[in-house]
Amino acid sequence: MTICASVKVRDGLVLGTDSMTQIWGQDEAGNRLPIKSYGNARKLFQIGTLPIGVMTYGIGNLGPRSIYGFVRDFSLGYSGETDVKSVSQKLYEFISEAYHEHFGDTPGPTLGFFIAGYSPDQAFPEEWEFQLPKDQETRQVRPEERFGSSWRGISIPFTRLYKGYDPRTMEELKRMDVPEEAIEIVRRYESPVVYDGMPVQDAVNFVIFILQTTIGLSTFELGSPSCGGPLQIATVLPEDGFQWIKEPTLVAAA
Repeated sequence: MTICASVKVRDGLVLGTDSMTQIWGQDEAGNRLPIKSYGNARKLFQIGTLPIGVMTYGIGNLGPRSIYGFVRDFSLGYSGETDVKSVSQKLYEFISEAYHEHFGDTPGPTLGFFIAGYSPDQAFPEEWEFQLPKDQETRQVRPEERFGSSWRGISIPFTRLYKGYDPRTMEELKRMDVPEEAIEIVRRYESPVVYDGMPVQDAVNFVIFILQTTIGLSTFELGSPSCGGPLQIATVLPEDGFQWIKEPTLVAAA
């Protein structure tokens, strides 16, 4: 699985992911279970030379090909409109075709994409996303003039800290027919983070905080870690475009 995060502020956008990928197998009863984890998977990409970044979460491959390979092919061959919405929709069409070709009519595991950056002549960055097999098209995360943070993949650990409740608790309360007024009390304690005016460096720090908080809990809770490895961090700024802060690179093992 994955933790990926986006923080959007007035002067730019910060994107970040972890680097862990899991290989899954089956036990004798046919249940899926992780059999191996690797800590250096690529999950954050630039689309060509555009000021647009893409993060992916969920499954790491379709058949023999990695998601990195699909995004690379899309990026190298892309020649369409350069606004974020159009790039997002074209990526959806490209990935959706490969996804449904692999899984057919049987719903497969989750594969999510978060696409964000600057459209031509726009003052603020845009964020779009889609999740297969659920979505039929790409959708906007928040309006262009609204700022904030988003996290996807292994979302529960940071949601519990930031929102002040576990989202599974809310579902349980609804199933128990707890009055909506009582449920709203739980929602009052969300952390009051101010994004309008947050400097880009603080947005970088906040993305790292989201990632490290999630990785920390994943490391120590029961079971195989669901995220981890080196962080991948990039900024998308109106004057500099897509710039790596922490880029995944190949190195010689010690």
